[in-house]
Amino acid sequence: MINQSTIEKILDTADIAEVVGEYVNLKRRGVNLIGNCPFHDEKTPSFVVSPTKGIFKCFGCGKAGNSVGFVMEQNRMSYPEALRWLAEKYQIEIIEEKYEQNEILKQKSDREALLAAYLFASKYFKDNLENSEEGKLIAKSYLAERGIRDDSMVKFELGYCKKGWTDFYDYAIKNGYNPEILENAGLIKQKEKKNETEKDEYFDIYRERIIFPIHDITGRIIAFGARILKKDDKISKYINSPENEVYHKSKVLYGMFQAKKAIREKDFCLLTEGYLDVITLSQNGIENVVASAGTALTHDQVKLISRFTENITMLYDGDKAGINAALKGTDIILENNLNVKIVILPDGEDPDSYCKKTGGAEFENYIQKNETDFIIFKTNFLLKEGQGDPIKKANAIREIVESIAKIPDPIKRSVFIKQTASMLDTDEQILHTECNRIRYKDDEKNFKRANIELENLIDNQETDTEKLYNSDEEREKSVIRSLILYGNLPLQDELLVVKFILEEIEADNLEFLNEVFSKVISETKTFYEANGYIDEYFFKNNMITTQIASDVIIDSQKHLLSPRWLSDAEINVKSETDNYRKEVVNNINYLKFAHLNRLLKANAEKIKITENEEELTELLEIQKNILDVKAKLASIHGIIVH
Repeated sequence: MINQSTIEKILDTADIAEVVGEYVNLKRRGVNLIGNCPFHDEKTPSFVVSPTKGIFKCFGCGKAGNSVGFVMEQNRMSYPEALRWLAEKYQIEIIEEKYEQNEILKQKSDREALLAAYLFASKYFKDNLENSEEGKLIAKSYLAERGIRDDSMVKFELGYCKKGWTDFYDYAIKNGYNPEILENAGLIKQKEKKNETEKDEYFDIYRERIIFPIHDITGRIIAFGARILKKDDKISKYINSPENEVYHKSKVLYGMFQAKKAIREKDFCLLTEGYLDVITLSQNGIENVVASAGTALTHDQVKLISRFTENITMLYDGDKAGINAALKGTDIILENNLNVKIVILPDGEDPDSYCKKTGGAEFENYIQKNETDFIIFKTNFLLKEGQGDPIKKANAIREIVESIAKIPDPIKRSVFIKQTASMLDTDEQILHTECNRIRYKDDEKNFKRANIELENLIDNQETDTEKLYNSDEEREKSVIRSLILYGNLPLQDELLVVKFILEEIEADNLEFLNEVFSKVISETKTFYEANGYIDEYFFKNNMITTQIASDVIIDSQKHLLSPRWLSDAEINVKSETDNYRKEVVNNINYLKFAHLNRLLKANAEKIKITENEEELTELLEIQKNILDVKAKLASIHGIIVH
């Protein structure tokens, strides 16, 4: 377990702008930074980072937090994993409090167990490649023949699985790994039993194969690809890890972890199909390259690229399969509002083989000379297919316009339509009409779907006004807001807001129905009683409070006017902070009203069902007392009771 002083050092050192900037293209807007949210789809940026406060918030999906919270959400990590990730990034030594090994293993989730299994297996496979006689003689010599250098083997963590049926299995079991986890990870498989009395037996799946570890964006190994060394038509050339809690092949690109920095620096990404394409180009100085690795390009993969650049160049083989793959891929890229160019390699060549022939510099020259935008590429291919046939030409034009219609940006659509009309000697207005028809058809489907969702929402939800007055959660949130923004300010004399709120909650036994808010109060009470104060740092960096604190702090900055603007305009405007005392008291009183309303409701239910006359008289007296307290509270504070 990481000790508290290490955690505080990590929190103090982590730069929120730098951490988020690894995944999101941020642009400065005043004192804050803004970009497209990595947690949901959006075309208009609503994701705000406050470097001075060390927090982020998305005004689209509502997610908020500090650096640790961002890493947890983005990389699907636990709190300790995120802390370790940041410690490694900022080269902070982790000091741990001692726990028994079996206690740590007990606490591991299936996800953590899978990641541990992949890391263990990777080390084993790498050791086989580097140090075993079989690995050096068979696997390493094969890679050398394919032109893969030692430094590339290290960079991409290549490995080898020996040909023995249970070599890896035996080693893993000896080191305490659970066969069930290893099987879920796709590393071993159970032999079929001839009868129920036979004991469980397993064998290695990747026997006699080169191992290509697949990393997530943070560099953790989440899967393997494995290539056979000898020709055998009965066996698949490549096999991959199965999908599980940590690996979803449609969301991963091979080489992205190694390439992300170069992609951002060069502001474009080369997209290939295979592991060796990535490795060969990378070792020849072309590092901004990734591969879909055996899967057709997906929306999630394109979104992953879009975190680092808006420009993609697709490298495909010149055969018909390569061209068709390029055609399908362009539409997905366009739909995500990215720019796409296509490079078709000479016949019989793939990026791996052609780069070996030409070298890195000449390969880059080839790309620059031969890359075409999708309009020219699609036009040339489709017209070639239907040469001399007017019907086929009309269909080709329609297909091109269907691709253009997928582009969200109207200016880009207009430019491409003009280009298409010029190339195909077609009336531009006709193409605009067809494009609008296609988009209208799609929009109509989306509109109908949205309408149904809106009707359901109206049927099932209160209006904003009703919610403001009737939602206990809104009242609870207002108190939490007061605590976070004004907790360490004086309410009167030496009475701090935090002390006032905690004392009022305890004195009146006020209950928070929202579980998160209840935990915030509990954490605040513990910290305040131990330290005698509360501050923004505590709220931003406590695991329980960070989400709500970031949300509240950034929300509070949204409507602030620049002091210089106010000064220049000679305007005297009171800020929220100037009026905080009244707000704090009102928020507590509204919470008390909510509490009294719940008491009234519960008491009224008892009145309905009681058949005892003496009990009824007592309950009616209680009801009257609660109503009196409520009226008195309203009278003192001038609050309208709803």
